[in-house]
Amino acid sequence: MIVMHSTVGPTGKGSARNIARYFASTSTVASAHYVVDAAETYQCVGDHTVAYHCGYNQDSIGVEMCDYPTTASKARWNDANHKAMMQRTARLVAQLCLAYNINPYFVGVRGLKRGRRGITTHDAMSRAFRRSTHWDPGAWPRFRFMRAVRREMRRIKGGK
Repeated sequence: MIVMHSTVGPTGKGSARNIARYFASTSTVASAHYVVDAAETYQCVGDHTVAYHCGYNQDSIGVEMCDYPTTASKARWNDANHKAMMQRTARLVAQLCLAYNINPYFVGVRGLKRGRRGITTHDAMSRAFRRSTHWDPGAWPRFRFMRAVRREMRRIKGGK
């Protein structure tokens, strides 16, 4: 599984670095495998290391997008920083899907409960397994993101 998150922080350059430092602090009991902002991607723990990102951490890779999540509107995703971050994140997720044979399709609450694997959100994990109360990434352009992931996978494999 790949679990998408939001950091509750700014999207611009330097945010991913700051979150990675926060995760690295000895007082933090949270982590993710990757943190992405508009300009940088940081790996915080190895892909095969359990990161504490959603309450259901075994066999999942946590990807944090630097964003202030909201349930009200997806409009923020139309600014330059969010577009750049989405493209950078889609490329990372495509690489992870190819490396670990992860289905590049979104899995919602029902699918998670049935044991399906793919790409999901912290919100869906919280609602499916009730091990967390987080609802990130909030309102985000999931369909646009998933199309971008599949497009990146084709590009990486040499297709158009």
